[in-house]
Amino acid sequence: MKQIAIVIALCVGAWYFLVGGRKLDEPMVHDHYRNEARAIFDRDVDKLCRLLRRKAVIESKMTMMGRTEEFTYNRDEACAAQHKTVEALRRVGDQMGGILTLDYDYHIDSVEVAPDRKSAVVKGTNVLLMGESVLQVKTSFTQRLERELGQMRLVHADEITVVRLGGRGAMSQSDFFRK
Repeated sequence: MKQIAIVIALCVGAWYFLVGGRKLDEPMVHDHYRNEARAIFDRDVDKLCRLLRRKAVIESKMTMMGRTEEFTYNRDEACAAQHKTVEALRRVGDQMGGILTLDYDYHIDSVEVAPDRKSAVVKGTNVLLMGESVLQVKTSFTQRLERELGQMRLVHADEITVVRLGGRGAMSQSDFFRK
């Protein structure tokens, strides 16, 4: 009897590993973006990195102060860039006396779940604001998500980001990058 229970447990585990833990649906996709938003509000870069698959590729075009640069990141490079961004936001907040708020919002335009339910392509936008209008980062994205061992992960992203600096005269753009 004990051997039968072990075989059943192994079969259930194998099924989950090979099939059940890889299927996804639209509510799972929305949960992924809610988790991402929570991690951004918490400035939890490690949690953001866990949302990326090990072989993730992120292709990004960023326009800031009239210059456009293109980047391609793997998971490690994306995590390092996120660490730098969070540190820069902290530094700017400190320069402003710690009174700047961080606001983040996202909008999902479409979710296309693959017929085999193993991946989804998501199109949308997100906006990060610091201090109402001191810093605005707006990103339009197309992302492919997959579910791996029960966890939703980003596999590939194409992003276009526009960074605007302002603040009603509170700070000049060069102040953001002064060390």
